[in-house]
Amino acid sequence: MIVGGSALTERRTPTSDLDMVVVTGPREAPCRHSSRWAGWPVEVLVHDERTLAAYCNDNLARRWPGIPRLIAEGTIVSDRGALGRGLQAEMRRRLAEGPAAASPAELEAHRYELTDLLDDLAGAEDPAELAFIACRVLTRTAQLALLSGRHWQGSGKWLLRELRDHDSDLAERLAHALPVPAQLAAVAHEVLDGAGGALWDGYRVTDPRDP
Repeated sequence: MIVGGSALTERRTPTSDLDMVVVTGPREAPCRHSSRWAGWPVEVLVHDERTLAAYCNDNLARRWPGIPRLIAEGTIVSDRGALGRGLQAEMRRRLAEGPAAASPAELEAHRYELTDLLDDLAGAEDPAELAFIACRVLTRTAQLALLSGRHWQGSGKWLLRELRDHDSDLAERLAHALPVPAQLAAVAHEVLDGAGGALWDGYRVTDPRDP
């Protein structure tokens, strides 16, 4: 069993949960369940060795290091046959290696979407629409910066944390630009230019895109 999460770090807040990875013998399928213990919200991920390896490989391939980081940075509470120590060593090594470099197709897809969003941002007149577009621009700008910089991705608070780890100045400028569309667009264009520039004319894909 490995225990981790924000509750065990200096980032702890009153609502931080306690994350656990529990490795059992062979099972039909992994599961996740949430509960409370002594007032703490607890999330338990239950795997066998095969499914845990598959989930870690999938996380790392998608550049979302959630479970691998929990294993790498967590505390081993119980260990059977040094499995926990072996997993920690492997995840620490693979996280230190960083994610795979983005393919040209991946970068083009992100550039195209951000270009489209920036056009929407520039033309928005409805304040409510503007708010939703701005949030999307912020997220996709951060993701493109991480992708082009060969850094791990994140979502929610972890997107900001990863961006701060990659480029703290950019992270702060982007976060503070959200309420000011012109300022947000300037930061987004800066990231877009660094990743190859705006992309619209002539862009073509033959496979369906994710929504």
